[in-house]
Amino acid sequence: MQIPPTSGDWRESALCRSTADWPFDWVAEITTVDPAARSHAFVATIRQSGVRRFDEALANVRAMARATAMLRLLASVAHVLDMSDPEHPAFADSAADCLDELLRHEEPLRALLADVALGKNTPVLTLAQS
Repeated sequence: MQIPPTSGDWRESALCRSTADWPFDWVAEITTVDPAARSHAFVATIRQSGVRRFDEALANVRAMARATAMLRLLASVAHVLDMSDPEHPAFADSAADCLDELLRHEEPLRALLADVALGKNTPVLTLAQS
């Protein structure tokens, strides 16, 4: 089932070769879609060297297309850090409040990790385990 993107979400096009002959580049476009306003806007063209393996080039494109979602999640986590800082105006004097705020973002975070870092076609992007 394909879920339509919400306003501001970026989507990548299919990754394809720039030419049929060598040397070639891997090329894909990133666009943004707003189904409510029925608008489709170009964001960027991504061009990578053809010496990259297809799965590596695809992983790079997918990661770049998820940049806005990654930034939103990082901003949310930074807000939770602000809530735990007594010097910050957003300070919450409760660890439970901080945890609740963090858990509100669990599903989008796990979906992003599954989509970008742990997908079948993305062996190059793996998270370092500490």
